[in-house]
Amino acid sequence: MRKFVLFFYWLTGRRHFWQYYTNVTSETCPECLALHGKIVPDPSAFPARDDGCPRELLPFSVWELPEYRERERRMRDLAQAELERRALFAQAMEALEGSPEEALALFDRAGEIELYLSEVERLASEKAEFLAARPDVRRRLGKIFLRRWKGKFGRRRYEVWSERMRLEREKWGKKRIEELFLWE
Repeated sequence: MRKFVLFFYWLTGRRHFWQYYTNVTSETCPECLALHGKIVPDPSAFPARDDGCPRELLPFSVWELPEYRERERRMRDLAQAELERRALFAQAMEALEGSPEEALALFDRAGEIELYLSEVERLASEKAEFLAARPDVRRRLGKIFLRRWKGKFGRRRYEVWSERMRLEREKWGKKRIEELFLWE
């Protein structure tokens, strides 16, 4: 059946499809995340975006459609996970001062998905007064972030980085988290 569909596309003149790609980070806009991985037969079907998010429309042969459908699923899952991570991190930020235990659990869940140092630095800055007054919470938060930071570089998306680059980034982030949360 699948080959028939591909052959039909070929017979009707369809030679290529396009897939929307953006770099999934803490800075990627929700609109680009919603499009990440989407496949269309005509690249003009994608809206013109001028939001600063890096994006590419990747063409591929109609015969590669089954492989790209699987890739689409993985890309859409990654984008959904990023939206979930953002929601968890925002909830944790909001809960930190009123319910530190709940916030620590939420930060841990968010960090399990992904951890971005820029957000950790923003948290340390915005909640500096609270964290200075609650060194126990600050240290526990630092330990959560350290554990999640160390674990992130073994993920598939970081496999394309050279080992040296991964080790240097891990070391740099570890040092920064310790500076922010584990000082005495």
